[in-house]
Parts: sequence; structure tokens; C-alpha cells
Amino acid sequence: MNHRGDNMSTVKRYNRSVILRLLHEHGGLSRKRMAEEMSLTPAAITMIVSEMIGEGLLFEGATLESNGSAGRKEIMVNINLTGFVALGVSINLQEVLLSATTLDGALLFSESIPCRADLPVSEALNIMETRLPALIADHGIALESIVGLGLAVRGTVDENRSKSLNSFGALEGENIPLAQLVAERTGFHTTMDNNVRSMFRAHMFFSTEQASSLFFIRCEKGIGGAVSADHRILTGSSGMCSEFGHMPIVELGGKRCHCGKTGCLETVASPMAICEDVGSIFSAERTPRLYALTGGHQNRVNLPLIMEAAQTGDLPVDAIVQNAASKLSSAIKAIVYTLDPARVVLYGSIFNLPYYYESLQAHLRIGFDRGDGGDYAQKSRFNLQLEEKAACVTAIDAFYKNGGYLTWEK
Repeated sequence: MNHRGDNMSTVKRYNRSVILRLLHEHGGLSRKRMAEEMSLTPAAITMIVSEMIGEGLLFEGATLESNGSAGRKEIMVNINLTGFVALGVSINLQEVLLSATTLDGALLFSESIPCRADLPVSEALNIMETRLPALIADHGIALESIVGLGLAVRGTVDENRSKSLNSFGALEGENIPLAQLVAERTGFHTTMDNNVRSMFRAHMFFSTEQASSLFFIRCEKGIGGAVSADHRILTGSSGMCSEFGHMPIVELGGKRCHCGKTGCLETVASPMAICEDVGSIFSAERTPRLYALTGGHQNRVNLPLIMEAAQTGDLPVDAIVQNAASKLSSAIKAIVYTLDPARVVLYGSIFNLPYYYESLQAHLRIGFDRGDGGDYAQKSRFNLQLEEKAACVTAIDAFYKNGGYLTWEK
């Protein structure tokens, strides 16, 4: 990653941001190393770092022997990861999730609040306005330590204009200036993004992998995607990058998607679609193995039991699973051939089911080989660990971009 800085005083905010990124990636550096990485003078680095130490954002750590002049020691500089807190709010279908972490991602609190679909914005704001202060007080979090609030919203989000364009049933209405409304109600600087991009950002934040381009797929109830290029997450011209699950894949006669279109990938390949399609054929005659596993109760049908039935003899069930895996693999190949990411990251509980995961990999290998013999689509090492932290990481990312300042330019 390019960490070149600039000695001009007008870009001090940027240089502070680069310092925070470097320290985050390396877990601490000496002033000398920072100067080398950023192509700045040691004097410039010393001035900026001293200011950040005075603010309590950085601190001096271990002293190391230098490889340079005899007897000269280098003092490591670290981020005060536990001294600052990021808040997060995730708005999903029938759930508002409130959370807080320190800068290293350690979870301080998490509270899931069930709600109805098409939740009025006023009700969502009331939840945040009442529950966030209570949780902050209950956990003894100092208000002056809070770096901001990250807002992760289902559906299409225009990150640049901080608008929820279409939450696909989570919130009532469209084109909602949600970040502004949340900031006004809570008093915290608010940064907003799509929920899948927020999870992808969290994956990149916690990962040591330095691949410049990745494609991230979240497959839970529905299907979502996000893509990075040159270490940056892309949003596209309208915030739709990448509404992977709404890629039209069934031309005629497809099921209607919650986005309003028909034939979306999500309607045939998502976990919800698999469960719905299996439910439509559930019977003692057509799905005898699944029928036995559930004791004949269709309301007990779930993905693990579907996979077990598919693997152990229910051919109609297996046909549905294989069709879903095939459709998803075709969509992934289209992305890979178009963007050529270094790797595809798979995230979601369905990828923890061996029969589905192996079936998907088998479909991905058909007609595609990068020549290295490896699986280019791999499960995230943080699978199912980012839901509570993703929105908080969005706030941390904004804080770092702002140079670690707790005040924000208009």
C-alpha cells in the first residue's frame, strides 16, 4: 500500500491519517520507520507524533536497538487502542443492532432490538436516541472518548451523500438522509454505508492480508457483495456497487424479489430461497429423508437439515441445493472474469455447512482455472464474527481518515 506523505502544513490531517494507518497495519512503529515509509523528514514526523501523543491518541512503547548508528535506540509508537470508543448501529430486516468497540475491535456492548419490517425512520431514531445513551452509561463509557458513530444499513446506500436510497424493506421510505438525522438525534458524528460494505471493511480492517483487490460475498438470508480495488472499497456512481444479489440471472418466469424485480440471483441462490424452494416440495413422498429428520414438521426445516437430506438421499432436495450453488458460482465467475480480484471472500453461515461449501467449490471449478490449482473463493477467517463490529469499524475508519481529530470539518 502506498503511504507516501507530504511535508506541507496544509495536509497535516492527511499525514496524521497515514500515520494511523501505518500503526494499525504494523502494530507500532518507530518515528524513523514512519519517516521512511512516508518519505517525510524525521523532524516533520516528530512534530506530528508529538501532537498526537499530547492528545492521548498515541503513546510511546518499547525501546528497540537501532540497526543504524551505534548505541542509538528507537522508541516504538503505538495507537492508544483502548482509550477511544466507536459506536455502531446496524439496520437490518426486522432488527436494529446497537454496539460499541474500542479501536482494536474489542466489543464493549451489543444489543439487538427486534422491530417490524418497513420500520418508520422516526421509530428507528427513537431506538437510537433512547438506548444508546443508556448503554453508554451502563458500560461506563466516557463521552469524550467516543470517536463517532458508524451506521450500516441494508440495501442501496449513497455513501457520498449519506443517504439510504432503498433499504429493501428494512426502513419505510426511500432517499432518506439518515446519517444527518442520526447525528442530529444522537449528537455523534455519523458515517453511513451499506451493511455488506461495512462487513467487508471490517474484514479488511482485521485482516493482515494485503491483496489490493478482493470481492466479498455475504450470503445469509439474502446475498450481498462488495468489491475493493487498490485497497479501496468501491461504491459506484449510484451506491449500487455491488448489489450482487440483485444481478438478474433468471430471464423469464423468475420469482419476484423484495427489491421489486423478478429473476434476481437472490431469488434462486440465497439461503432464504433454498429454504423456500425446499419447503414447496416438502412431503413424506418427495423428501422422505428431510421429512424424517424434521419429524414431519415443515416449520423445523433449516439449512443444516436440508444439506443433510441432500447428501443422504433426497434427490429433489439435492437438485435445489445444486441449482443454487450453480447459479451462485456462475455469478461469481462473471465477477472474477470482469474484475479479476486476487481472491473472492465468502461470508455467511451457509459456508460453514461442508456439503454446500464443497458443492459450491465443485461448481466454481467447472470451466475456470487460474492455473495455480487453488480455490480462488475462500471462506473468510472472520466468518460470523463481524456482525456486531462492522458498523463500529465504519466509524473507526472515518476517524482515521479524519486524522484522528475528534472535531470534524464541515
